[in-house]
Amino acid sequence: MQKASPVISGISRSLLALAIAAGGSAAFAADGKDERIEEVNVTGELNLSRQTSIGKLDIPVDETPFSISLRDKDFLDSIGAKSVQDALQYVAGVNGGTYGVDARGDWSSVRGVDPVMFIDGLQSIFGSYTSSRANAYAFERVEILKGPSSVLYGQGSTGGIVNLVSKRPKSEFGGEVMVQAGDYDRMVVAGDVTGAIDSSEQWLYRVVGYNRDADAQVDHVDDNSTLFMPSVSWRPSANTEVTFLTSYQKDETGTTTAFLPWGGTRIDNVNGDIPTDTFLSEPGWDKYDTEQTSYSVWVDHRFSDSWALNAGLRYSEGEVDYNSMWANFDLTRLNPDISEVTRTIYMSDATSDLLIFDLRMSGEFATGPFEHQVSFGLDSQDATTTNDRLYLNGLGGTIDIFEPVYGYVPTGLSSLNDLEGLTDYWYASETNTEQLGFYFQDQISIQNWIITTGIRRDNAKSESGGVSFDDDATTMRFGVMYAFDNGITPYVSYSESFEPVNDADENGTPYKPVEGEQVEAGIKYQPEGTNLLVTASAFEIKQKNLLVNSGTVGYLAQVGEATFDGFELEAVGQLGDLSLVANYNNLNVEDSIEAVPEEQFSVWGNYDFSKLLPGLNAGIGVRYVGESSTGVNDSTGTFPSYNPSYTLYDASIGYTLESWKFQLNAKNLTDEVHTTACLSRGDCFYGERRYVTAEARYIF
Repeated sequence: MQKASPVISGISRSLLALAIAAGGSAAFAADGKDERIEEVNVTGELNLSRQTSIGKLDIPVDETPFSISLRDKDFLDSIGAKSVQDALQYVAGVNGGTYGVDARGDWSSVRGVDPVMFIDGLQSIFGSYTSSRANAYAFERVEILKGPSSVLYGQGSTGGIVNLVSKRPKSEFGGEVMVQAGDYDRMVVAGDVTGAIDSSEQWLYRVVGYNRDADAQVDHVDDNSTLFMPSVSWRPSANTEVTFLTSYQKDETGTTTAFLPWGGTRIDNVNGDIPTDTFLSEPGWDKYDTEQTSYSVWVDHRFSDSWALNAGLRYSEGEVDYNSMWANFDLTRLNPDISEVTRTIYMSDATSDLLIFDLRMSGEFATGPFEHQVSFGLDSQDATTTNDRLYLNGLGGTIDIFEPVYGYVPTGLSSLNDLEGLTDYWYASETNTEQLGFYFQDQISIQNWIITTGIRRDNAKSESGGVSFDDDATTMRFGVMYAFDNGITPYVSYSESFEPVNDADENGTPYKPVEGEQVEAGIKYQPEGTNLLVTASAFEIKQKNLLVNSGTVGYLAQVGEATFDGFELEAVGQLGDLSLVANYNNLNVEDSIEAVPEEQFSVWGNYDFSKLLPGLNAGIGVRYVGESSTGVNDSTGTFPSYNPSYTLYDASIGYTLESWKFQLNAKNLTDEVHTTACLSRGDCFYGERRYVTAEARYIF
C-alpha cells in the first residue's frame, strides 16, 4: 500500500476541500447565529485553564495548529453510543473497533498507530488487560489529539491520545433518569443528577450511576457493568474551585474475541461460514471480570485575570480476573477447511496501582506587539502492574468450531490458586513505571499570526523481573497559523514523541526508545456566524528505532523505521436544523503493517423536524472502512493479502415530549456480516452485527 504522498502534496487537496466549504458558507450562516467552536477545555463554569484540557491551554480548536477532534455528550447520545469505541468510529483518521467485538477494551488506531488512553488529562491504562473498560456514560466528551504528543504528556505512541472528560458538578440543578432495552437481552438503568448543595453555591455535587445487564454477541458471554461516580466541588471564592471525584466500576464479561481462523471467516470453508456468535472457550469457567476504584482531585485557582494554577491527581487500583480458551495458533490454521481445533488455555489475575499527577501554571502577557499564552509545569506517573498468568498451549482439549461441545476444563484449573502440579507453566510478573516530566509551551499571537512552541524533558524508569531501564528524552513541537478575516486559517506544525521499549538485545544492551516525528500542514475553516468547523490536513509520520527480527532466535534488532503519510478531512457543526459530523481520511502505510485501513469515510447527520412535528428528530449514519493489509504474501492465492472493505449504516429516531425523551437507535442497520481485520498469524475478527436499542429519558 506504500505510495508516494508527501505532506505538501496534500495541501492542494486541502485548498480544494476548503474552497468548496467556503463556497457554501453563506448558507451555513443563514440562521444568523454567532457561535464559536467549542473550546478544548470547556468542562466547568469558572473557565479556568482546566486540567482536563487536551492541549493544556485555554485555546479554541480553530486556533490550534494541530489536529484535534471533539465528540460531546449530545453526539454520543445521538448515535446511541454504547461505548467509547462507538464514538471513535465517527472521527477522521481513527479506526474504531480494529479487532471487532472485544469486551476487554476500546481498541482503535489513530493515524495507523494505537493511541494512549487518558481520563481528565491523566493516563488511565498501563500494561495489557489490567483495568476496566471505560464506561461511556461517565463522560461529557471524547477528545482526540492526533499525532505525536510527548511535549504535553510524556512517553507515548506516535498515534496520539484519546482523552475522556468526566462529568463534573454544575451549579444549576438538573439531571436525567434513563432506562434502555435492546438486543442480546440488554437492560440498562442509569441516572445523572447535579446541582448546588447550599444557597450560596459554594458547594456543588454530582452523582452518576449506571447498571447494565446484557448478553454479548458471542454465545455464553455476559456484558454486565455497574458504575457509581459521585463528585463534590468546593468554591471558597469566585477564583478557586476544588473538585473531588470517586469512581467505582465493576464489569462482568468474557471472551468475545475468539481469534477465529481464516477458513470460514475470510475464505471459503467446505463446512460453511463460522457463525458470528461462535464461542470456543468454556461456559461457566470463562470470564473477563474487572473491578476498579479511583479517587481524583482537581484544584483550579486564578491569581488574577492573567494567571492561574491547575493541579490534578488521581489514584486508582484495579483487578482483572481473566480465564479464556482459544484455538491453537499452529499449522492447522493453514487448512481452509478447518473444523476441529485444539485449544490453548489462558488464565490471568492482574492488578494495577496508579498514582498520576499534573501541576501547571498558565498565564497571559505581552512583550511589545507579541501576546503570549503560556503553560508550564510538571507531571509524574507511578504505575505498578502485576500479572500472574498460566499459559497452556494445546492442553484445552479439542473442539469442533461448527458444532462445539463443552465440558472440558482440566483438573486444578478452577483458579490460579489451585494449579495441582502445573506450577511450571505459571508466570508471575510485576512492572513498575515511573516518569517525571517538565514542560513549557507558549502560544504567541501578533496580528493574524499564531505561533505555538513547546519543549519537554522527561525521565522514564521501568523495572520488571529484576531488570531496570532508564530513559531520558527531550521532545519539541512547533506550529504556525495565519487567520484570514474570511475564517480560513492555514497552518503547518511539527511534533515529536518517544516511547520506551523496556527490553534489551542479545548482548544485554537496553533498546533505545521508539521515536516519532510528524510534519503536518492543513487548513481550518469556520464560516462567520456559525459553529461549523472544517479541517483539512496532510501529514507524514516517521517512526524510528522499531524492533525487527535480528536473526538470533528470541531477540530483535532495533533498526526498523516506518513512515505513515495521509490526508484527512473533517466537518463538524450545525447547519440550520442539521447537526453534522463528516469525516474522510486516506492513509498510506507499508504492506507489512496489518489491520490499518487505507481509506475511511463516515458521516452522521441528525435533523430536527420540530418545525414539522414538535419534538421529532431523526439521524442517519454511514461508515465506510477500506481494505487493510493482512501481512500475508501467499503465492498460491489461498490466503488474501488484504481484509475487504465494508460499509455499515446506522440510524436513529427520537421524540421529545416536555421532560421526556424517547429514542430508537440501530447500529449496522442492514446486519452486514464483516471482518474488521485479519492477521498473518492466522486469525480474523468479526465486527458488530445489527444492534438495536430503545430508551426513555426523563430530563429535569
